[in-house]
Amino acid sequence: MDVKPSTVLTMGILAVVTCGWGILGIIFGAIGKNKARAYVDAYGQTTGQVKAGSIMSKIGFIVGIVMTVIWVIYIIAIVASGVY
Repeated sequence: MDVKPSTVLTMGILAVVTCGWGILGIIFGAIGKNKARAYVDAYGQTTGQVKAGSIMSKIGFIVGIVMTVIWVIYIIAIVASGVY
């Protein structure tokens, strides 16, 4: 599997940009981390783009999880209050 550093960086950027929507940040973060791991397995070292993409993927993944929990709590609160 040939992974380009720009692909890892793109997935990291998408993870950070979409993390506010919750599940998309989780998806792009997971894809970015898997691609970064595949790059390291293939080449044994990280370049600047791979390192940046990996860090942004982690951030997007974690914030995506937090935002998903917040959205679920928000929806449950709306349904429980009966004001919809």
